[in-house]
Amino acid sequence: MSVVVFAVLCSLIGLTGQGQGAASQPADPVMARLLGRWEGTGTILKQPSTVRMEWAAALDGQFVRLTFQSLIGAEPRSQRFEGHAYYKGTTPAQFVATWFDSSGTVRPIAATSTSDELAAAWGTVDTELGETVYRILSDGRLEVVDRVKGKDGAWREFGRSNLTRAP
Repeated sequence: MSVVVFAVLCSLIGLTGQGQGAASQPADPVMARLLGRWEGTGTILKQPSTVRMEWAAALDGQFVRLTFQSLIGAEPRSQRFEGHAYYKGTTPAQFVATWFDSSGTVRPIAATSTSDELAAAWGTVDTELGETVYRILSDGRLEVVDRVKGKDGAWREFGRSNLTRAP
């Protein structure tokens, strides 16, 4: 009996190890290229900003977690803003996610990837609609552009940052 239990445990451990290795790398090529730490500067809400973000496999590779931090405005009066999102692939090049941030906001996200970018539409018609585009440039930098839809239906850019891979 103990030999059977041992054999079952070994096969389960082997299957679990294989599953973890395969799931830790996103199948989507753009999402895989986003993995890692990024740092840079830009403008958020018409003020200079310093931005850091990290994309990492999370929860046994079932999700990709985005961790975002920014310091908006000049020191010593800069304001810290932070957010986390968990992305889950639903079909090739399609993702759903949920965003949580330091202002207490929770937003749904529907994202689509193309050859070099991830476009994340966020919010609801009852709250606020916006879009963040993460574009990997030919020189390897990451451009992040944030827009929000105004009450008049016009889109307004409120953030633009250029990031490079951090060590």
